[in-house]
Amino acid sequence: MYNATDSGISKPNIVETLHITDRIFHQRHQATGVEQIFEIFNKKFLKIQQRHLLSNKSFQINLCLLEPWPAQQRRISWRWLLSTVYFALTTLVFSAYLFQHASTMSIGRIMPFIFIFLLLTLASLLMFFLRSPNVTVFRSRYCGTVLVSLFQNNPDNKLFREFVDELRNRILTASQSVKMDKHKMLLFEFKTLQRLMDEGILPATELEKAKSRIPNMRAFNQNQPSSE
Repeated sequence: MYNATDSGISKPNIVETLHITDRIFHQRHQATGVEQIFEIFNKKFLKIQQRHLLSNKSFQINLCLLEPWPAQQRRISWRWLLSTVYFALTTLVFSAYLFQHASTMSIGRIMPFIFIFLLLTLASLLMFFLRSPNVTVFRSRYCGTVLVSLFQNNPDNKLFREFVDELRNRILTASQSVKMDKHKMLLFEFKTLQRLMDEGILPATELEKAKSRIPNMRAFNQNQPSSE
């Protein structure tokens, strides 16, 4: 369970040690095979479980870390995008060769390859669109790191909108209950991102991007307590 003392937000009491579920929201994306379960508990915490054929991830965050205004974007499947580009370029190379060496023998030998790579290009393009879903994301308040990503209009538009509205209201309520200055809040957010990186939830590159978004990073680092 999330330890309230680690957050620096408030001291634990008998109520906060209980895990009280407020809302559970389930999503499954058929094309990617990804299943997501979002659980709002104790009014100000969010647990996210992500299940895939090859991996299972689970983590928790304090809702006060999030910016309450979601954004829409497409989650790019770079593997299928690169495959599409590769097969398209190969098709162009064979087509250019056939254009430069047009003969009955060349057409008979090259045309099957052009046809095959053209089909592979179209198939990769289709997989790219299927594996690059539209998502609604909630970013961290100061570093702008995506911490919550929901498949848009999944499982249906009504349930999706209801959960996004509730999550946004919960974030606003949790933020209003925080009594910390900006620097302490920034330190708490950065520590949370560091924890998520250690747990394998965030890649190290995201932590570096978060550092670059923090103004006066040198002064911020000097004010961090030593880990020794």
